Amino acid sequence: TVVGKFTASGKSKEHDLLVSTYQACILLLFNEADSMTFSDIQGHLNLPAEELKRYVLSLCVGKYKILTKDPAGKEVAPTDKITYNAAFSDRARRIKVPMIAAKITQEEKDATRATVDEDRKHAIEAAIVRIMKTRKSLDHQKLVLEASTQLMRHFKPDPKQIKKRIEDLIHREYLERDPSNPNLYKYLA
Repeated sequence: TVVGKFTASGKSKEHDLLVSTYQACILLLFNEADSMTFSDIQGHLNLPAEELKRYVLSLCVGKYKILTKDPAGKEVAPTDKITYNAAFSDRARRIKVPMIAAKITQEEKDATRATVDEDRKHAIEAAIVRIMKTRKSLDHQKLVLEASTQLMRHFKPDPKQIKKRIEDLIHREYLERDPSNPNLYKYLA
C-alpha cells in the first residue's frame, strides 16, 4: 500500500493505493520528480522494457490514471514522458490498482497445448495399463468407459484419444487383441 497525495480542484486529498511492488517503486520515483521519461524509469528500476511497460500502463491507462503519459495511448516508447497526475481524484480512499494482463503469443499457446497433450497421453496410457493389469482382459467399450471414469478427475478425455493410446499400447506390445474377438484386449505382462 502506497499513500498518494493529490490536489484535485484545490483540495488536498490522500488515497491508499493498493499496488504491486513494482508499481509502488514506479510511484515512489515521482517523490523525486514530477515527470520522467520511460527510459529514466527503466534506468532507475532496471526492469525489462516489456515488463515495465505493463506496470507503467496500469498506472497511466487503466481505470485509475495516477500517472499521465505523453503522448497518450497504449504504446510506450523510451522517449515517452510520464507525469505525476496531481489532479487525480476518486471517491474511494482505498484504491486497488489492477495490473494489465500480459499478452500471450500464439507460439506460447501452441507450446502449452502441446505440453498438455503430451501429459494427457501419458495419463491415458497409465490409466489403461492400470486397468488392464487388474482385469487381465477387457472388451473395448468397458476399457474406454473405465479409463474415462478414472481420468474424469483430471480432465475430460476424448474417446478417440483413448482409442489411439490403446492402439499405441498394442503396437508397443503392452496389450494384444484376442485372435477370436477383435473387441477384446488382453494384458501382456
